Amino acid sequence: MGAEGQSGLGFISVLMNWLTSLPTAALLLIVLVVVGSISVLLYLLINRQVGDHREHAGMAAAAYMTALGSLFAILTGFLINSEYSTLRDARQIVGTEAAASSRLASATEGLPSVDGSAIQVRLGRYLRDVSTDDWEALADGDAQDSPAFLSLRELQSTVFSISSRPYVPAATTGAMDSAVAELTSSRRDLISLASSEMPFQLFALSAIAGLALIVNAMFVALRTGGGTAYVAVGIIVIVALDLALILGISAPFRGPFVVDKGPVQSMSEEVLQGVYLPWVGPGSTIATDAGTCRADPRGCLTIEAGDSIQLGALLRVGADSMGIGRDSRRGIDLAIDYLDAEFDGAPGMLMGHPVAVVAADDQCSAEGGREGAERILLGSRMVAAVGTSCSGAALGAAEPIFSRAGIPLMSAQNTAPGLTSIEKPGSTYARTAPNDLIQGSVVADFVVNGLSAKTVSVISDGTVYSEQLGQTFVDRLGSIGATALPTVIAPKGSDFSAIARSIVESGADAVYMPVNSPVCEDLMDAIAETPGGGGIAVVTSDACVNSDVVSSAARVNAYASGPDITALGKKPFYSEQYEKAYISTFGGQPLSVWNTSAFDATNLLFDSIQRIAVLGSDGSISIPRSALIEAIRVINGYRGVSNQMVCKPTGDCAQSATIAVYRAPFWPVGPSAAISEPVFSKTETLAAVVARN
Repeated sequence: MGAEGQSGLGFISVLMNWLTSLPTAALLLIVLVVVGSISVLLYLLINRQVGDHREHAGMAAAAYMTALGSLFAILTGFLINSEYSTLRDARQIVGTEAAASSRLASATEGLPSVDGSAIQVRLGRYLRDVSTDDWEALADGDAQDSPAFLSLRELQSTVFSISSRPYVPAATTGAMDSAVAELTSSRRDLISLASSEMPFQLFALSAIAGLALIVNAMFVALRTGGGTAYVAVGIIVIVALDLALILGISAPFRGPFVVDKGPVQSMSEEVLQGVYLPWVGPGSTIATDAGTCRADPRGCLTIEAGDSIQLGALLRVGADSMGIGRDSRRGIDLAIDYLDAEFDGAPGMLMGHPVAVVAADDQCSAEGGREGAERILLGSRMVAAVGTSCSGAALGAAEPIFSRAGIPLMSAQNTAPGLTSIEKPGSTYARTAPNDLIQGSVVADFVVNGLSAKTVSVISDGTVYSEQLGQTFVDRLGSIGATALPTVIAPKGSDFSAIARSIVESGADAVYMPVNSPVCEDLMDAIAETPGGGGIAVVTSDACVNSDVVSSAARVNAYASGPDITALGKKPFYSEQYEKAYISTFGGQPLSVWNTSAFDATNLLFDSIQRIAVLGSDGSISIPRSALIEAIRVINGYRGVSNQMVCKPTGDCAQSATIAVYRAPFWPVGPSAAISEPVFSKTETLAAVVARN
């Protein structure tokens, strides 16, 4: 075909695309005007040419009316049926796509929550891109470069990566792979339909047949002197309507009869709001939009395209921290790494934005908590924070500062009961660490039943954590028939040799010391150096379960309590993904028992942000602060690495805990971590402990 032919076809294609993009009224008006104008010109021409032969011409035309009418009806009927079939097929494919999306979302229910969330976030993003951009891309013929094409590819990659892991059940793998295959097939079918064009030659033939029918009707009308002109006018309107209808239904992704994207839009909203997340569900979703931001009493933070999402980390990371805050920071970093559903050593993106960690030291004190909170909240760009490490840095310190600012503070280590003893109006605090009401009760059971102790000396370092855990222990001890001696206060810098002598001389069967480092190791060293110290059982708590304390613990008959992390090895995600990533990234075993709790705390915040953020067309996101707090509060059944999370209005998310007791040197941290086994382990629910008290 020559250049002129190609140019002509190009013009026809542009003209048809323009016509099929018009709204119904405009398309009908244009076709009526064109057909009517041509009909008027033909009428004038026929009226001049026929002259006195109207009777004969009219009789001849009447004989052809049925044949021409039938020809026009056959041609347009074929086109209408063909193009409507395309439109109907497109609607069915969209319905199939929505159904496959629902099956994929439902199939993730059996996955670890962090994996289920990763898939559903990408599914929601794909459906959103389909509903906002894909129809235009399909209409323009560039669907291969559309946002939906890229997001589908990311969804496929994530699903296939997760489904291929050994810990994923075969049924789940099959269901997810099948659903993704159907999504891919549906999109391929839509692209195929969008690329098919109505045969222009057949449309032109139908138009010519219509004009022939109009001309014939005019001959009949001229025979009667114009008395039956209304018949010709009616035929003109019918021809115009038929041609307009054919044009209108020939482009399913543009124009007046576009395919309804409602099923995909509905699925997009449901998936993004968490309807299919087992820990949220239909009854706890939070719908947000631009109006939500304007009405939020705590305000709304907008993060422009390309800007980072700021996450605070208020942890004990000073020179004397002995690893307790550093280990939580490692959990945070691993959560950021896993935003792309892979532990690949590279930070992932949260809703298309990098995550920047703003860190401060809580100094394990109220003053440090306040100073760190104010440093992190300097300015107004903070989204949420993980912290504190020490309960005393939160209670009456960092917690009220974050609450007044309307910014979530999620702790992975705070265990003091006083932080969540009552529901505080306006509080933004929550924690993934288990309440010490559980730990104190379990350890008292161990001391009495495991060590057969009748009299126990109790040591406190004066911190909120130490005082409240010690009191919980004492309360439980008295209820099961043992005696606690008056609590001795031993803050950092005390005369530990004198305290050690008083412990030995008291005649106690055991000493319970729920203290922080470095009081842990200083007092253990003093007991080891005191005559008779080797005969007393030294029981400490989770704050001392870090790698820097193990050497001191090995010098005495030491036991330590805390979350039973040996249970983590029974969780395939931990053993096959998380633990390997931790060792590979940081070059050794965990420093404490809190890194997985920090991983979960960070992911709970990420999950909540993704469910309520308002997406801007320019790549920005807006976060209504009150909605973010509410999104955290509705979490019910999040299967974390450290625990299953059910977040209550008081802030407690760990509603049960398995507390283990380890004997030194075989603690779950340090050189013997790989072979450590608890000498005692018990699971308690918070509700049961509270009811018993």
